[in-house]
Amino acid sequence: MNIKRRFLWLVPLVLLYSGVAVVPALAHALLLRSNPQANEVLQKSPVQVELFFSEPLEPELSSITVYDSNNLIVDAGDVRIDPNDTKRMTVSLRSLTDGVYTVSWKVVSATDGHQTVGSYPFAVGNANASAVKAIQQSSSAKVPFSALLAKFILLASLALLAGQRLFIALIWEPTLGADRDQIATPAIWRTLYRIALIGLLLSVAIGILSQAGQTTGTELSLPWDPEVGRVLIRTRLGIIWLARLALALFAIWPSTGRVSSLKNWLGFTAHLALLLSVALTSHAATETKPLLPVANDWIHLVGMTFWLGGIVYLFTGIRQLQQVDESLRTRLTSLLTRRFSANALVVVAVIGITGFYSAYLRVGTWNALLTSLYGHVLLVKQGFVAGLLVIAATNLLIISPRLNRERLQGTGDANLITLFGKILVIELTFAALLLASVSFLTYIPPAKIVSPDTDFNGTKQADDLKIEMNISPAHVGSNDFMLVMVTPDGKALLNAKEVLLRFTPSKANIPPSELQLIGDGSGMFMARGSNLSFPDQWQVQAVVRRQDKFDVFANFNIPLQKPGSTEASASVRLAAGLILAIGLFAALITFSLRMNQGFRFGLGVPLVLLAIFAGIRLAVSPPEVENTQANPIPANHESIAAGAALFATNCVPCHGVSGKSDGPVGLTMNPRPADLTQHAIPGIHTDAQLYEWITDGFPGTRMPPFKSSLSDSDRWNLVNFIRTLAPK
Repeated sequence: MNIKRRFLWLVPLVLLYSGVAVVPALAHALLLRSNPQANEVLQKSPVQVELFFSEPLEPELSSITVYDSNNLIVDAGDVRIDPNDTKRMTVSLRSLTDGVYTVSWKVVSATDGHQTVGSYPFAVGNANASAVKAIQQSSSAKVPFSALLAKFILLASLALLAGQRLFIALIWEPTLGADRDQIATPAIWRTLYRIALIGLLLSVAIGILSQAGQTTGTELSLPWDPEVGRVLIRTRLGIIWLARLALALFAIWPSTGRVSSLKNWLGFTAHLALLLSVALTSHAATETKPLLPVANDWIHLVGMTFWLGGIVYLFTGIRQLQQVDESLRTRLTSLLTRRFSANALVVVAVIGITGFYSAYLRVGTWNALLTSLYGHVLLVKQGFVAGLLVIAATNLLIISPRLNRERLQGTGDANLITLFGKILVIELTFAALLLASVSFLTYIPPAKIVSPDTDFNGTKQADDLKIEMNISPAHVGSNDFMLVMVTPDGKALLNAKEVLLRFTPSKANIPPSELQLIGDGSGMFMARGSNLSFPDQWQVQAVVRRQDKFDVFANFNIPLQKPGSTEASASVRLAAGLILAIGLFAALITFSLRMNQGFRFGLGVPLVLLAIFAGIRLAVSPPEVENTQANPIPANHESIAAGAALFATNCVPCHGVSGKSDGPVGLTMNPRPADLTQHAIPGIHTDAQLYEWITDGFPGTRMPPFKSSLSDSDRWNLVNFIRTLAPK
């Protein structure tokens, strides 16, 4: 016990370091870029705020708010995650007067559930540029204690659960062999298994309430808070928590009723699936190609489970040997130690390789390792690993040979075994600290953040030219197009009579559009346009016309995803299925456990029926998702002509003939009406958003609602005409 007290000081040391180290996390911004940019001074009001992040965002848990200098909200409240690029979040703005504005954002990663918050200023019109640039932007990554606690309990529980099956199969049973009848399975193992199952359920409960609490601004939400239900059924993170709960309930079943080898291995499979769910919410899942990084993290976790859980069962197994005579005790202790050390060497090698690969992905450089919070915690973790390796080397090179010598001589050494037990206590302490550092490591931003690349890049050989095309950011709406033509001698084509792009959708029955590119004299031909105006499979044809040569044509296929509520609907259906599975697994446990009938029918059965009823109701009557209503009227000549007539009557006085907010009434307004030429650019707003604003008016402005004066068809015709006002 003295040894335990000597090492207890390490626990507050790690907690103290974690508490102090949270402060530098404020420097780790996951916001990559923005439009308007931080501290930028604009000549005219922007139509929206556009933020780009390093990870996909959870739409239900992310938001942007824009304030003026009087702390009044000036955005339209239509926060939207781009379905074509889930790392892009936008919100529309009212027409802004001259002044300084603050963008405040809060986002939750759809991959790992980590929350970041931040703010930055920008100015419009007549503003002191130097004063605006002096205002600092802020960004912080929050690390809730409840989330850390949930992750620690989850990892510790899985180490005990999966580690027990691996230890028994690989170490205990092969070592005992013929002596199995003399040595009973330690009773404490069953207790540890039950404690781990309780810990598993507890970690899931804390994790769910902590995840919901991040959106309400509290450490933990109350179980009956509506936010809990919204997180569970409408987010990817909620689906993972429901899956963990279902797997946790399934893992309980093998410990009920009659024990069998099949049930044990089914439970072990559930444990491996739970470890995979941890990898699916790790930093590895945020990589551009996550398959290998996630598999790497999963293998790393399985190795840690065997090593750390195995230490617990090795310690308790050796204590069980106290009931046999000293000679047999020494022999079995020697064999257990040798076999565990041999397996641990392989596992440690795997942990080392997978850990090095993870460090390369998350840190990247020695400087980042030494200067970032992530690097510091990683070094602390490696310190605990080093301590465990030193202890393992001591056991392998000193304790194990002495035990083996006693075994071969047929003698026993109680003092040596006692010393070995004390060393295992130290090893257990280091293992607990290692798990704590791993839990903290998963909740801080990595030192290496790779900017997501959504651009389209393609190369085609056409006649004697190699044509390279870049489209950025390659989504619906306004894009930058660039062509470089390389001649057979490897040089860029500097001059051409004409270079243009021809855009043809594969499904929509509309004529192709064209965009002329302008050369900069260095071989790059560029232009900006909104020709990719809606989701479809587009053929973009590059046309190069040269003097005294045939025209060159090259076709590129550009797929643009269709936005909508498909993903949200799929999430709700999956949540309904998981809730039903939770109810069925709960029923399996309720009728397998030996319990008082009053307890079974008074508590167990009602909970089962409640889960099944909730799953069925959610499947039959899912909650409404965001309105993504498509325009039911084609943008043909008749619709646009009808919309033009309606625009002249209802909109020109404020917005002007060209929609640039220069109508006779609009010129008298402060702030001026919205510049529709910017709002009409595809990709800025959906047709449904424009239709909604025409119907109900624009929030916080003098734009009136036309719901009572214009029919549904009229309003859709207006939308089709407004689209024609976008810059060509």
